[in-house]
Amino acid sequence: MYSARIFLRDLTNVKHFVAMTAKYDKLKINLISDIYTIDAHSLIGIVSLDITNPMTLELPDEEPTQEFLDDLGPFLYTETEEQN
Repeated sequence: MYSARIFLRDLTNVKHFVAMTAKYDKLKINLISDIYTIDAHSLIGIVSLDITNPMTLELPDEEPTQEFLDDLGPFLYTETEEQN
């Protein structure tokens, strides 16, 4: 299992994130926000979450490839984003 904190700043960022996850359509990717867990491939699912706060991305079944980690990089949450 792999998990990481991500932050999707706006709807454009959400669209880019969903496009990235589409490359990994065979990979089970969950997004967890508060008490909700949704499929990270779903644009409508992500928009239904509170994107003003960081979320947890989870791969429950396997470890990510280096390519996936590289693609995920722009969406990773950093403490400095909280200050902005």
